Amino acid sequence: MTEPDRSGPFDIRGPLPTGVTVLEASAGTGKTYTIAALAARYVAEGTPLQRLLLVTFTRMATGELRDRVRERLLAVERGLGLVQAGAPADERDDVVALLAAAAPDEVNLRRQRLVEALADFDAATIATTHGFCQEMLASLGSAGDLDPDTTFVEDTRDLVSDVVDDLYVRRFHGGDRPPFGRAEAAAIAKLAIDNPAAAIVPAAGAAPQMRRRLAGAARDELERRKRRLAVMGYDDLLTRLDEALSGDGSAGVIARLRARFDVVLVDEFQDTDPVQWRIVRRAFGGGDVTLVLIGDPKQAIYAFRGADVYAYLAAAEAAGTRATLDVNWRSDQGLIDAYDTMFGGAKLGHEGIVYRRVHSAEVNRAPRLTGAPHPAPLRLRVVQRSDPSIVLTKKGYANIASARAHVAKDLAGDLVALLSCAAQIELRSAEGAAVERA
Repeated sequence: MTEPDRSGPFDIRGPLPTGVTVLEASAGTGKTYTIAALAARYVAEGTPLQRLLLVTFTRMATGELRDRVRERLLAVERGLGLVQAGAPADERDDVVALLAAAAPDEVNLRRQRLVEALADFDAATIATTHGFCQEMLASLGSAGDLDPDTTFVEDTRDLVSDVVDDLYVRRFHGGDRPPFGRAEAAAIAKLAIDNPAAAIVPAAGAAPQMRRRLAGAARDELERRKRRLAVMGYDDLLTRLDEALSGDGSAGVIARLRARFDVVLVDEFQDTDPVQWRIVRRAFGGGDVTLVLIGDPKQAIYAFRGADVYAYLAAAEAAGTRATLDVNWRSDQGLIDAYDTMFGGAKLGHEGIVYRRVHSAEVNRAPRLTGAPHPAPLRLRVVQRSDPSIVLTKKGYANIASARAHVAKDLAGDLVALLSCAAQIELRSAEGAAVERA
C-alpha cells in the first residue's frame, strides 16, 4: 500500500523541529538559507552554538555553509539590535521578525546568545561527513580505533593494485590456468572495496566462487596493509565510526555522541549512502537529539558521490516529521507553471520520490525577462530524423553522435540570438530576499 503523503510546507517561523525531521528542498528553494536560519533560531532560543552539529558533503560546501551561518547569526543579531534601539522589526526577515516578537527582556537575552555565539564561532562544528567522523573517532579514544599517527590518503589505487597483483600471483603462480584475467581481477577487487557495505553472496560454480573469494580477500588484505602502513582512506573513517556505533561498547559510544550535541543539521542529505545514514541514525536518530535532514530526493536518483536512493527513502520513512520548502526564490512563476504541467503528479522511479509543486517568491510572480525572441518561459524542441544534419542508423533511427551535434548547434544558435537581441532582465532583489535565499 502506498504511504500517504505527509509532506506539508515548512514554515521557518513555525515551531522549531524536534525528533527526526526530513525537509524536502528542490533547487532554488533555499536549502542553505533554511539551515542557516534554523541555526540562528536554535542559538537565539537557547541552544549553545557548540551544541549544534552542521554536516554537509564537500569541503567547498562546508566553507560556504560556515560563511552563511556566520552571516545569518550576524544579520539576526544586528536586526534585534535595531529593534532594541526603537526601530520596527524588518518583516522581510522572517527570523528577525519572529525573534523580535517577544518581551524586551527576552529579546535582549536572544540577542546576547547570538553575540556569544559570534564571539566563539570558531568552536562551531561545521564539517564534511568525513571530517565529522574523524573528529568523533578522535574524541572517542580507544573506542574510536583511530591511531593518532595515521596518514590520510585520498587515493588508494596504487595500494589496491598491489593487493590484486599479490593475490593473483599467489593463487596462480603454480601454473593453474586462471578462469579470468588480471584486469577482471582488478575490477572485482575495486568493486568490492568501493562498496564496503555490500554483501558478498555465495556463488555456484568454480569460477564464480573464486571471484567471491577474491572480493573478500581483497577487502581483508587491503585493510591489513592500511593498518600496517598506518594509512587510511577517507571512507575508512565512515566504516570505523560505523563499527564503533555497532560493535561491543556501542552503547557508550552513542551516549557520548548524544551528550555532545543537542541539534544536528545535515545538508544535501540526498547524497547519503547506507553507511552514512546508519551512522547518523544510530548516533542521533533516537533520544533527545534533534535531527534535521535537508535534501532533494529527486537528485538522489543520480547516485551522486555514491548516494543510495534507498538510504534517503529509509531516512524519510524513519522521520517523525516531513515537510517541503515550497517557495522557489530563483525562478519566475511562469517557468514553475510550465514544469508543473510537465511533471505534475510524477513519481520518479519510486513511490517515495515525488515531484512536489512549489511557487515563486512574490517578487518573481511576473516575468523578469522582456524583449526575448521567444517569450515562453519553457520550450520543448524536437530533433526530427528528417533533418539533413541527422545521420540515420541502419534501422532508421537517429545516430547519437549526429543528434548530439545537432542539439549543441541548435542550442548555441538559440543562445546567440538571445544575447544579440535587446532583451532585458529586471533585477528585483531589492524588494525581497530572493538573492540571499537562492
